Amino acid sequence: MTTTKKELSYFRLKLENYLSEHFPEMLGDKPFITARANEALSTYCDAVAQGFSHPEAESMA
Repeated sequence: MTTTKKELSYFRLKLENYLSEHFPEMLGDKPFITARANEALSTYCDAVAQGFSHPEAESMA
């Protein structure tokens, strides 16, 4: 039996939660969710690297 690990993403979970409440029909669009979560993570990391606080970086993401 093989098992695969799925990496948990804070931004992916936040987006999926938002979509489930406001746009449940979009929950099946995995490429969209993955792209947006990756973009949010990139924005967050860039903001922290530029010296923004973690709460500021999260709001930018």
